Amino acid sequence: MKTNKSAIIQRLTADPTNINITSWQEVGTISGMFLPLSAEMNQLAQAQGIMGKAYNLYTAVGADIQETDRAIIDGEIYEVKGIKKYEGSKGVDHLEVLIEQRKT
Repeated sequence: MKTNKSAIIQRLTADPTNINITSWQEVGTISGMFLPLSAEMNQLAQAQGIMGKAYNLYTAVGADIQETDRAIIDGEIYEVKGIKKYEGSKGVDHLEVLIEQRKT
């Protein structure tokens, strides 16, 4: 099921007065197409160490998101596991972001 979603992006940031203290800071919000991985792609993800539910988030090139970030979508936390950039692909430039639902 394809769904347009907004994702709050958080980045782990060191305290400026003590680098040993870190916290998740909101760096912005992005929007995109959110969909679960197919069964085949989910097996490939598990072979690479992703054990939770995995999804793809398709968003615009230039979105402020990094592989160490996390995304909050509908109140659920997802860890960013990988980002692939597609440019010049029939005029549909985008980022494909692999995210894993965080176990609580």
